[in-house]
Amino acid sequence: MSAHGHLVHRIVSTGIDRRTVLKSAGGGLGLLILRGHSAAAQNGGKQLVIGANFVIQSLDPGRSIETTTNMINHAAYDALVTFDGEDLSHPKPLLASKWTISDDGTTYTFTLQPNVKFVSGNPLTSADVKWSFDRVKNLQSNPAFLVEQIASVEAPDPQTVVVKLTAPYPAILPILSSPSLGVVDSKLVEQHGGKSGTDAKDADTAEPFLNGQSAGSGSYTLSSYVPDQEVVLVKNPNYWRGAPPFDRIVIRNIIEAATQKLQVESGDIDIATGLSQDQIAAMQSSSGVTTKASPAATTFYILMNNDKTIGGPFANPLIQQAVRAALKYDEIMALVGGGAVRLAGIIPTNFPGSLPSSEAATTDQAKARSLIDQAALGSVSGALSYTVDSTIWGVEINVLAQKVQSDLNEVGMNLTLDGLPSSTALQKYRDGKDQIGVWSWAADYPDASDFLVYLPGSTVGKRAGWPADASPEAAALVKLGDQAATTVDDAKRVALYQQVEHGLQKIGPYAPLFQPAVPYAFRSELTGVSFNSVWGVDLYAVARTGS
Repeated sequence: MSAHGHLVHRIVSTGIDRRTVLKSAGGGLGLLILRGHSAAAQNGGKQLVIGANFVIQSLDPGRSIETTTNMINHAAYDALVTFDGEDLSHPKPLLASKWTISDDGTTYTFTLQPNVKFVSGNPLTSADVKWSFDRVKNLQSNPAFLVEQIASVEAPDPQTVVVKLTAPYPAILPILSSPSLGVVDSKLVEQHGGKSGTDAKDADTAEPFLNGQSAGSGSYTLSSYVPDQEVVLVKNPNYWRGAPPFDRIVIRNIIEAATQKLQVESGDIDIATGLSQDQIAAMQSSSGVTTKASPAATTFYILMNNDKTIGGPFANPLIQQAVRAALKYDEIMALVGGGAVRLAGIIPTNFPGSLPSSEAATTDQAKARSLIDQAALGSVSGALSYTVDSTIWGVEINVLAQKVQSDLNEVGMNLTLDGLPSSTALQKYRDGKDQIGVWSWAADYPDASDFLVYLPGSTVGKRAGWPADASPEAAALVKLGDQAATTVDDAKRVALYQQVEHGLQKIGPYAPLFQPAVPYAFRSELTGVSFNSVWGVDLYAVARTGS
């Protein structure tokens, strides 16, 4: 299996995944807010209240990889490695105090921090790490793709973990920071039906327990979860890195962005994570509120179907070039808000291997018209697919699609809008039935290899009707991607990723657009608030001054 083949299994095996439901906008029920009592005043300032747009399928680490769950589980379950703040390039020790890598890049040996205990009081040992990773693999749920490159996990002594890979795979260190691979208290979870063996898919019954009580070594522990309403975390006073600042964290499901704006301005919530770009601009003068926009490891792009029976004229390479030339990128960037970055390729700028924005396609509508004439297809018409009801990282997909339609119509392409509800649009996209569509791909783990899904025959490639054997050039590009993912030398790996990007620029059925910025706001007396593209706010880092 190629280094990126794991993502195919994940996409087809789950009805909802985090790339497509991130920050979906719509109506919904939030909990009753204590009007007149600010979040800071509650519990003597020792309570933190967060407004979020819930994306939670489960709070069981072995069964979840959604955005809100990642934020919760990053606080409740420590992983072997982590990242600081917004950084996605430099893995740092967490449960692993250090590690070594074999010369051939296939064996990683981790030394665990001494004297770490779970919230239950049980000691955390290498046996718990092995049990946790084996469980993720054998549950065969959404996060299983994360461990597909792991051949075995060994626990030769209580403080040593040996991870052996099927082939060199440098992305494994970033992957091991995933909240889905947070280490669970194997003794406690086994008492409540947890299994890690090959029968775990059918035999494990621990999910209800883990939806009501976490079983990790993290700074906070789950106190209660009311689906679609709120999650409450409480302090782990014996946390091995030092007790966290807050006694209690309440995460409320507040779907309406306008409601989040009003409540963070009034002090009813401390942090608002589901705002639009327009609201951030309107809040610049709000007293007592700090606004930010952090780079999101997400690619927005236009997909054109290479299957002639579906793509029609958009399967023609000349028309694909014409689309890239016709788009008014400066105007698109003005639509999507501050902090967004123009992309030259499909790898976000968070990761080594991305191309500089200076290499991005430029607007040349005269060239677009000339390419259409060269294609000699007569009229170029089609339907532009997208999710009509989604706002992703503050970007209104409906507005973006209308802009794309307008730009392409200007050069003589007759596009109608095929906006569908998220679930319907998503299924059509996954089935490879879009003629031309506006989509995005968000990182599930912080490494460029997660974006090899755009290659022929991989997840997005299949959705674009672009099989691995489409042409000799396509096959060569697949081989180059596999080489990039398995090259151990950092400089050589980065150069290979850029070669992959250049290859996609030449023959890929895509028009890369931009990398968005996540808009969020928080009460100004808070410190340590940042937004990581994988797990959102690092709750352990947040504190309140003067409390």
